[in-house]
Amino acid sequence: MVMKIENYIGTADTFTWPYNPKVYDDATDPNYQITQIGFQKHHILISGDGINTKKLVINGHFSGTNKLTSWRSCSKHFLQTTLLKKFFFESDKFYLGVGKQIKKTHSAGRTNFIDYVGTFEAIVGVLFGDTEKVSGTNDGNVRTFITEITGTYDGSGDIIITDDLGNEITIDSAHLTINHPFTYKLVQMVDSGNGIFVSEYGYVELNSVQSKNVQTTGGFGILQLEAGANMSTIVTQNLNTVVTKFRDGYYD
Repeated sequence: MVMKIENYIGTADTFTWPYNPKVYDDATDPNYQITQIGFQKHHILISGDGINTKKLVINGHFSGTNKLTSWRSCSKHFLQTTLLKKFFFESDKFYLGVGKQIKKTHSAGRTNFIDYVGTFEAIVGVLFGDTEKVSGTNDGNVRTFITEITGTYDGSGDIIITDDLGNEITIDSAHLTINHPFTYKLVQMVDSGNGIFVSEYGYVELNSVQSKNVQTTGGFGILQLEAGANMSTIVTQNLNTVVTKFRDGYYD
């Protein structure tokens, strides 16, 4: 498998490494907290089964007549931090995030090479399957996220969407118009003004315009699917022509 990086949304603009880095470092750190109890042998553990942002480090080189073109295509992706990126080390799985750092070095005696070190920071600790599925089960080994839900409002009440893990979102009917299209996305980079973008989770559009009238009425409001669970556990109310999408999730 040759590594590649591409845009998560819109035109892929794929860069494929001509050959893989010599080093690929992938550490996973849980983000529990331990509170020490003075003078005791037992202590308090608080955990939500979460993961810190993953920092994926690569170290390698480009060579040949296209070495500068390869370097510039690679570094461009690492520096486009208003765009979420898919970072592949396997042909069918990727991490979602942005470049943290990319550095090139010119080592003595290696004038035909561009050595580089790069760090990619994954904003979601789950490794996603590249195929976005519209039916079936989460065939990964960890709880994954619903990536998108689309439909049209049927005019009969509040829009309510729930998963099987206690997460629920609600949009009051007072903010809805019959037959308006509805879209839910796991995450979207949103321009907060002056070109400053913020990642917003559980992003919702009504009639193609972002809606701020979404209430989290259960859990954290980020819809998820347990490993081995069927997509039928995602229940929508008062939407027609519903299409739900997800990707298999993996711990790596």
